Amino acid sequence: MTVLHQLRICLIDSFKSLKNIRAKTLLWLGIYYSIGLLIFGLLVWQLIENQVSIKNAILDYLFPKSWQGISEILADFLFESQAKVVLGNLVISTSFVLASIFLFPIKEKLSQAFEQESNFHSGEYQEFSLFQQVVEESKLLLFYFSIQSLILWIGYYPYVWSTWLSIILSYCFLFFTFGLDFISPTLQRHRTKYALILKTLFKYPLTPFIFGALFSLPVILLTKTLFANSENTFIETIGVIFIANLLLLTFAIPIGTTIANKMFPLFRNTQPPHKKNMKLFYTVISLILISSLFLHSRLVISLHHKSQLLKADYDIDWSSIQYELPSFTDLTQGKAFSNLSFDMQVKNSTEFDIVVENSILYITQKEKDIATIKLSSFSLPSGETHKIKINFGSNTDFSNLSNFNNLMNDWRVNMEIDIWPGIPFVFNLTKTKN
Repeated sequence: MTVLHQLRICLIDSFKSLKNIRAKTLLWLGIYYSIGLLIFGLLVWQLIENQVSIKNAILDYLFPKSWQGISEILADFLFESQAKVVLGNLVISTSFVLASIFLFPIKEKLSQAFEQESNFHSGEYQEFSLFQQVVEESKLLLFYFSIQSLILWIGYYPYVWSTWLSIILSYCFLFFTFGLDFISPTLQRHRTKYALILKTLFKYPLTPFIFGALFSLPVILLTKTLFANSENTFIETIGVIFIANLLLLTFAIPIGTTIANKMFPLFRNTQPPHKKNMKLFYTVISLILISSLFLHSRLVISLHHKSQLLKADYDIDWSSIQYELPSFTDLTQGKAFSNLSFDMQVKNSTEFDIVVENSILYITQKEKDIATIKLSSFSLPSGETHKIKINFGSNTDFSNLSNFNNLMNDWRVNMEIDIWPGIPFVFNLTKTKN
């Protein structure tokens, strides 16, 4: 199949086929959308109304009591560390996966009705047994979860290349899996397994990519707008995305049915994957899944251990401030000081001993960068206080400091620690106010 042929199927033939919609297909379109709206509406409503109790129930099941304080930290870390595009695509992917789980029987009836009314000649129906369907769908869910976890892990790293890589992979995965999800029901109805479907779609990737992009881009734009609106909570944003995406999912079913029937000769002429290739594929996916589960669990454990730092008390000892007046040259350059130092007291009021590893302090005043200071590791037993000498050296930008009268106002000290090699976590230690 040439590129032009793939473009024609996705952009012209599939949409022209919508004129084949008759009463039966129209009925199932209405049933799919209505029940989907009911299910998603109830789900979102329950999440909004009971989000605190649901969160507590999940935490009670997953974590012991002493660990539950990190839930907000973990949520903030996930939200802040990932590009918003990646999180938005994750929400969109989750919406059509949930639609597949809850609405699969109706989706199948809708696709079948449209196939019959369009007079597609694809042979007799030979559906898998219920057990085989469960096995096939389980494999697909594991594939989704593995790749999505890998994308998230790449996005944790604060590098430009990792951010762009996670964004590109996120788009590619969303578009391809959207196409896969809506092309495969017709093929499975004619006894085609996911292994052969994936092999054929990998040979002709433009088809699922274009199909997925056409139906995903409107929701991607909506998601970007919603994330930019700070008035909505994350749960409310998810709810709007789910419900808005449902209309596109409804009409994606007949489009996907048409594309699948147009590609039937390709699937019939493609040999099933060799057992060696199948073993290699499942081995790679299994390794990604196991590694992702291990790494994410270790990330949560590390965050739990290091979150004890957030429970310590931090305070600047203003009586310890020492400074040197500037020379005439520094004064003409707008520098209020040539050197400045003070003590920061860290009191461990928790019942656990705290070990502070090598870290970095970012110090600002009135939202202007003053200094970046590297700290050596130290231990802080329970109930004790540790004094850290903050010394602004010659590399400090003293020109950003306020004049002497406002020197003690609007300071902010952020600490950066690694919760995993190369993955930083930044939190505020103290912020003084006027």
